[in-house]
Amino acid sequence: MSWLTEAVPVPRPLLKELYEHFAKIEEILATLEELSNKEGLERIEKSLEEYKKKDYVAVNSPEKEKAVVFLDVGLRKSIYE
Repeated sequence: MSWLTEAVPVPRPLLKELYEHFAKIEEILATLEELSNKEGLERIEKSLEEYKKKDYVAVNSPEKEKAVVFLDVGLRKSIYE
């Protein structure tokens, strides 16, 4: 069986809008997945407690975020060893 392929022009603004909606749907699905299991709910609860206590670090660049995550992982590792 032979499949015919046709090219259809799609305006860039439409592609951009579709991509943005797709990204929002991905975020919604990730949130639903997080809420659908016990561990996810526990992480959310812990995060809310940390937020209320102001026990968090705010960063404004990917490099700083990596450094904070690395430091946090290192601290956790040393605590549990």
